[in-house]
Amino acid sequence: MQDFHQRLKAFIQESPYDYKSLSLEIGQGERYISNLLSTKSDPGYSSVVKICSALGITPNQIAGLNDQISLAGGEIDNRIVTAQAERILTAVTREAHRKLNQRGARPLLDDVLTWWHQQRGKLANFDALSEHVDLYRAPEPDSRLPEPFKIGAQSLAAQSFGIQTAEHLQYLFTTFDGKLTESVRLAHVEASHGDPQLSIQEIDVMLPGHSFPLRFTYKRLLLPVEDADGNKYVLNYSQALE
Repeated sequence: MQDFHQRLKAFIQESPYDYKSLSLEIGQGERYISNLLSTKSDPGYSSVVKICSALGITPNQIAGLNDQISLAGGEIDNRIVTAQAERILTAVTREAHRKLNQRGARPLLDDVLTWWHQQRGKLANFDALSEHVDLYRAPEPDSRLPEPFKIGAQSLAAQSFGIQTAEHLQYLFTTFDGKLTESVRLAHVEASHGDPQLSIQEIDVMLPGHSFPLRFTYKRLLLPVEDADGNKYVLNYSQALE
């Protein structure tokens, strides 16, 4: 039986799109579909709706259910399509998190983005991800340095820099090159305005106990989040670039 990614690939092959043109059609970067298929990651439900609309199929079809109604001509109520897609992707994400917990692996970037989208930026249902991310306080207008709030024990910063507390990371920022800390602060300012910030970073840092700078190259996802009391933070999820 074909899985989601095999079905998506087959639908694309039957369409006038290639991976690049479909990615651009749904408002993503040109390698979005290619990366989605190669990593077998799970898109957010809004992306599923856009993909289905572009390909002229329904979320049920892409999920492998017996539904052959097309989206052509806008005949289907968008609320029904969205509800179907949300139901399907909620089940997909729940299963992905179950497998993630079973194998003890790091989450994918799409796991974190899907969680953020489904929770609408709220720090809820966070247990499966909390150990892998760092939280920073949303920067104030007069902030001069990034302000770590909570460090995930399995986050890239914890693993790479050997830190265990937010205070330790706060201290390290005072020892880093000024341009580096300022670029991180500005990135947090941008993220706190409401939009996810995804980038590839290459930094050289001098860590205590080393006589020369160490180079780190990684993918960084910054997301604006808010707790139940309305306190605002920036969530940092980073992965080493292989």
